[in-house]
Amino acid sequence: MSAPETDAVRIVRLAWLRLPPAHRSLLEAVGASQWQIVTGPIGSIADDMLRSAGQLGLLPPARSRLDGALGAWVPGLQVLLINIGHPAIAGLDTQAHEAFVAHIAWHEWGHALSLARCSPEDVAAGDKLLALAPEGISEGIRSAGYGAKNYTHEVVAETYALMMARRIRGHRDKPTWLDDEIYNLLKRVTGWVD
Repeated sequence: MSAPETDAVRIVRLAWLRLPPAHRSLLEAVGASQWQIVTGPIGSIADDMLRSAGQLGLLPPARSRLDGALGAWVPGLQVLLINIGHPAIAGLDTQAHEAFVAHIAWHEWGHALSLARCSPEDVAAGDKLLALAPEGISEGIRSAGYGAKNYTHEVVAETYALMMARRIRGHRDKPTWLDDEIYNLLKRVTGWVD
């Protein structure tokens, strides 16, 4: 394993340990407690891993979409993949690199909890949740080209990552920028507690 990969493993392990114990238990229960650091396109790597595990690989559009991702939880493998070779990570200073890699991990863990624990009604409310989300979150989701069926999961994932970063800085209350409906969904899906 290269030095950057070893460092990323350390960062993700620390991000994991910073999760509240109840959140780690939920992630273990949904099969999202393992991770792997990679240095290439996630879609292709996930496809190869699925096929080598005797499962169906990803469909070409899904593989292509994931190839550009920074991270992804692959439910069929029960593993979180983080691509530290992604151009968005290259060139970051040490502090920014650590914060960004931790953010990717928290986002993907939030995504895993959302996929496993959101109800069909929650998913159907994606358009509404996206409209209620802070502009930075909603704009990021729209610009990434996610379809409406993914809005709820992306809102939960990004909000969870931001809330974890706030928690690390000592802020445990509900931020003023977060709508009550999103906050209540986050609490129900992820087990978030002030």
